[in-house]
Amino acid sequence: MTGHEHTYRTIDERVAKEIKRLHERYPRLGHHALAEALREAGVHVEPEELKRFLKDEGLEPERSWRPWRWRGLPSWLGGPPEPPE
Repeated sequence: MTGHEHTYRTIDERVAKEIKRLHERYPRLGHHALAEALREAGVHVEPEELKRFLKDEGLEPERSWRPWRWRGLPSWLGGPPEPPE
């Protein structure tokens, strides 16, 4: 086969602790980036097992902040005037 074979580990307590540590340190990482960070740390986990673990533990990536979508132009850009308060 190819020379890029990896022996995947099951997620035991030590690996779970490392996953949670990385998730706390980098809360915006999804499971793909988290798997890459684990590989860099020398821990090879099967991607589907990692995805299942994150879902079971309720660890979801934080969404990056995005502004609310505008409905038309604001009044200072020539849109309708704001309603009085």
